[in-house]
Amino acid sequence: MGRRKRCWVDAASYHITHRCHGKNFLFRFEKYRNYYVQKLYEAQCKYNIDIFNYVVTSNHIHLLVSARKSENISRALQFVHGSMALFHNRERHGEGAFWTDRFHSTRIQDGEHLVHCLFYIDLNMVRAKVVTHPSKWKHCGHHELMHPNNRYRIINRQRLLEKLAIPDMKSFERWYIRVLSEKLSTKSYRQQFWSKAIAVGDDEWLKATAIKMGIKRYKIFEHENSKINFLGGALLF
Repeated sequence: MGRRKRCWVDAASYHITHRCHGKNFLFRFEKYRNYYVQKLYEAQCKYNIDIFNYVVTSNHIHLLVSARKSENISRALQFVHGSMALFHNRERHGEGAFWTDRFHSTRIQDGEHLVHCLFYIDLNMVRAKVVTHPSKWKHCGHHELMHPNNRYRIINRQRLLEKLAIPDMKSFERWYIRVLSEKLSTKSYRQQFWSKAIAVGDDEWLKATAIKMGIKRYKIFEHENSKINFLGGALLF
């Protein structure tokens, strides 16, 4: 089977995942995670993309992004991930693949589904039992969501507020702290559809998305875990 052609939609939200080659822990040293975050900052400036959340783990990355010109997402990722591979090989005085094949993109319905994806990314290293709270992992968007930087800002909180229909920053901060606390109080499970599906949203939105993407044969699934039935479904091949 050939590769699925990407179908970018202007101003839509996407969850991006990409693993290191062979699932190796190529980000295990902090200098590589620092470099990735640095390039992420440069990319959002250079390609005018909106980043809503991110985490750089020891062997993969998660991004929640959007762009008014959606093709800029792919261009930005080519820049960041290409730069990351070159930097790693230069530091190691070697050559070879850094990433496993292509990155995966999952379109996310704005609103409630975007909320759950936002916190799914936040809790990545908590699920992995590396830390007990996202604030204890340096290379993630949690710190900016809580305390936005004036310089070297990666996350576009204003655009995120628009996506979530939250009126102002103070309301966002109260909401964010409350929901994160609720998420931390319940056990978090890895939900593969966030990284495997073509799209995540409610049934009607998924049907419309399939038509827009030109997909004629598809199935809509609801996750069996009652705690996440609100997701509605994931659009898969």
